[in-house]
Amino acid sequence: MTKNNIDKIKELVLDLCDDKNFSWNSHVRAVPKYSIMLAKKLGANAEICELAAWLHDIKKLRGQKELHHVNGAEEACKILAGLGYPQQTIVAVQDCIRTHSSDENFPPESIEAKIVASADAMSHFDEFVGLTFYYCKKGYNISEAKEKLLAKYARTWKKMMPQAREMVQMRYDAIKLLLSTLS
Repeated sequence: MTKNNIDKIKELVLDLCDDKNFSWNSHVRAVPKYSIMLAKKLGANAEICELAAWLHDIKKLRGQKELHHVNGAEEACKILAGLGYPQQTIVAVQDCIRTHSSDENFPPESIEAKIVASADAMSHFDEFVGLTFYYCKKGYNISEAKEKLLAKYARTWKKMMPQAREMVQMRYDAIKLLLSTLS
């Protein structure tokens, strides 16, 4: 039952990505991948991590950026309850979704919440080209885009747990080196 339900959630999320850019599709696939990897590495509940990872940006995918982590937790509750998940699982997934963002009002405390927050941050290292395009499309010149990217990656790095940092260290170093060559 669980795998079938995860497949249903995955299908729902990927359907929401159909009208989005490549970066969104990449992001929603990377977060579960990294969540599962970290959960296995750290002995955490991989099912909680995977469910939360698939649902973490459900509200952003539906066009609601403000408080997407809070409202997304509520939507996840409805989705998971509709699929028959036990209350304990729903509460744990909601906690991961509510705390995955960098909102200081909702810091991740459980190992699963720290994993999902880290996986969300790790995905940005897969999205360097998409993030660069995003800043350029917003009208920033090269110097401004460089500063925005450096700040984004510094915040992202700070958000991750040490085990996640180990996994993306080489990419972070490469991004900083590449950006340092731009004027």
